[in-house]
Amino acid sequence: MESIYIKFKEVAVKHQSRPIVYWRKNRHWHHIHYKDLLLLVDYLAENLSAQGIKQGDRVSILSENRPEWLISDLAINKLGAVSVPIHTTANQPLIEYILNDSASGFLFVSEACLIKYESFLVLLKERKPDLKIALFDDSYVLKTDWQKNYPSIILYSSLIKKTSVDDPVVNELASIVYTSGTTGEPKGVMLSNKNFIHDALASTERIPVMPSDKFLSFLPLSHVLERTAGSYIPILSGASIAYAESIKNLPENLREVKPTIIISVPRIFEKMQEKIFAKIQLKGHWAKKLFFWSLRQKPGTPGKRIADILIYRKIRKLFGGHLRFAMSGGACINVKVLKFFKNVGVKIAEGYGLTETSPVSCTNSLENNKIGTVGPAINGVMVKIDSDKEILIKGENLMMGYWQKEDKTREAINEDGWLKTGDLGFLDYEGYLTVIGRKKDIIVTNNGKNIFPERIESLLNLSTAINQSLIVGHKKDSLSALIVPDLEAISQKYSGVKVDLQKLIEDEIVKVNEQLMAHEVIKKFHLLDRPFTIENEELTPTLKIRRHHIEAKYGGVIDGLYR
Repeated sequence: MESIYIKFKEVAVKHQSRPIVYWRKNRHWHHIHYKDLLLLVDYLAENLSAQGIKQGDRVSILSENRPEWLISDLAINKLGAVSVPIHTTANQPLIEYILNDSASGFLFVSEACLIKYESFLVLLKERKPDLKIALFDDSYVLKTDWQKNYPSIILYSSLIKKTSVDDPVVNELASIVYTSGTTGEPKGVMLSNKNFIHDALASTERIPVMPSDKFLSFLPLSHVLERTAGSYIPILSGASIAYAESIKNLPENLREVKPTIIISVPRIFEKMQEKIFAKIQLKGHWAKKLFFWSLRQKPGTPGKRIADILIYRKIRKLFGGHLRFAMSGGACINVKVLKFFKNVGVKIAEGYGLTETSPVSCTNSLENNKIGTVGPAINGVMVKIDSDKEILIKGENLMMGYWQKEDKTREAINEDGWLKTGDLGFLDYEGYLTVIGRKKDIIVTNNGKNIFPERIESLLNLSTAINQSLIVGHKKDSLSALIVPDLEAISQKYSGVKVDLQKLIEDEIVKVNEQLMAHEVIKKFHLLDRPFTIENEELTPTLKIRRHHIEAKYGGVIDGLYR
């Protein structure tokens, strides 16, 4: 049986002198080579073993993306233990739930998370005296009373000291990944070594990754999309990873790192397009005319080549100027966004999957990229459509089941081994999958019309005046919208001019309504004074709307729209 660690070691020996990870500290980028990171993994594994960690034990990681996250994950894997990632945006009850449900006896924590959750971690240590906590950063602990008050706290630096190195232990179960979910109690998805390895290697068969590639990692490693596509794919390909400081610093980090590959979610691309168009609106008449002229040029024409020199290259430089391709997953991306970036020379391959499928199940290739689809199934994976249009998946990437929830596993996977995804879609004659929406998110109006709100929200969110939106109207006569205006973009566009915000958004909705069928038209809307956030449990870590949570939160506002 193979493990992620064993596959990684094979690559590390082959590419030992190549950089594997980059990170920014004190305004400078640092890096470490494959051979040195392998040593740190081996030392950490042996020192964790000395702490009592053995095959099958669960070890949690609460940290932002950084080299120590990867090193810890691989060391846990080498011991045959099970890694349990926790989102850095998780609330305290969720963190405690995950630690208790997984029975994690060891927890890695970064300095940022220690500061954020300090009082909670103190309380947690009192409630769970046997829980061992290891801190990635020494400086904060040494300058505070943490170690004096809690001598059982372990410094990460003490766990990577040179020691003898033993052979790896292989365990079937590699990780328990808790789905934040858009509804209900979190479920621990059990993913095996085989799941991760197959998914990573089959994905690179569809879109090859080379040792010369450099990934910029900014989605949370606690999410399985970044874990597989942004971590395991590069390290099993001999490529390198640069860890972004934060989403906020993403534009700067893109320019500095100059990645060849990024893994992202639709909202990032949508916001980038919005900002490009917002900047164009601030330009003079001729600059605007030139920009929109450039978008009309046909491939292979002299006009296209001129447009590339004058316009497109500047847009590509926003991604660092060396991007080979970007991968989009986590949700469906607006076709208009894909066409815009394709037009300016930014290749985006859209894929599809779930945490339960490790996650990649389908993806477009760069050569045969059908915009509007998520591509055909990768090797070793089968996709079919059920009688009610639900997407079913079966294959080597399918989870082992839900941790300690056999009833939920039986509900999710039918007797023939097909996972019921909860998504609706269809396959074309070439096997390319189109996803049309979540089954549970369908809005059924009083006149019996079925409406997929994601498509309408995606159109609204393309407006530079709109930051976020939520469509409502289940069992109502018409649709309404909760709108979060983009006040920053509006103030830039109308600098020094008094704006009637209500009228401005109303005009934007009229434009969207012109693209919709009669039963999809938005009749009313309400402006919200703050954005949907992960911290307020309104978004998932990959920026998907937690629809039912928001509807419950703003129930009074929504009712008011139908009075």
